[in-house]
Amino acid sequence: MQNTFKFITPSSWLTRKVNIELIGVGGTGSEVLTSLARIDYSMRHLGHPGFQVVAWDGDRVEPPNIGRQAFYPADIGYNKAVVSVQRINMLFGQDWRAEPRMLEVAEINSHRFDLIITCVDIAQFRADIAKHPHKSSDALWIDTGNGAQTGQVVMGRLNHDDQGPIALPSVFDFHPELDGMQDRNTPSCSMEEALANQDLPINRAIANVVMQLLWGLLRYGGTNWQGAYINIAKGSQLPINIA
Repeated sequence: MQNTFKFITPSSWLTRKVNIELIGVGGTGSEVLTSLARIDYSMRHLGHPGFQVVAWDGDRVEPPNIGRQAFYPADIGYNKAVVSVQRINMLFGQDWRAEPRMLEVAEINSHRFDLIITCVDIAQFRADIAKHPHKSSDALWIDTGNGAQTGQVVMGRLNHDDQGPIALPSVFDFHPELDGMQDRNTPSCSMEEALANQDLPINRAIANVVMQLLWGLLRYGGTNWQGAYINIAKGSQLPINIA
């Protein structure tokens, strides 16, 4: 069945641990981290080595985060990456690592990984990742973004060099307007205000698409789609099919 896929999973992903850098452990990122743990646990029981994850976030858990993000009242005041990774390690017997700060674009080349997942609200950060010359020509990049009721997930190549081995457009190919986009990231002071800015199910809906993509790559060895546009108000998920 592999030859029916338009994108084949890198062969190294099927024989060793997949090294993942998760950037942002907030609304979407905290849900994605939980999804990664579930996939890792399932794949290890199927004989795959699983994931090795490093999660990055410089923010602390605040009261408006509870309920909307994968945090609990006891987490308030703790760093999001640290408390999330500690919980995963304890529950799933893992040794994943937390970095209580944001990864700088310029230092990405100093890390060895197979996949980077961005769950950040800052459009320019995502554009800068796309424009940065990366030495890892065979790494994949899954980018997530959302509004109040809509969002998108795009899996593509990390290196923007067209001569690289992965001919899969990234989020920057689909949305070059990220470069120079002005963000409106004002912290919410209450749960009511937070829910007025973003509906409760959107982060889980975005994380589910990430989970679907990774599960397909690891369980079936390839994919014919590379992401989706989601609208929870309409109950729709429009796949981004690989051309």
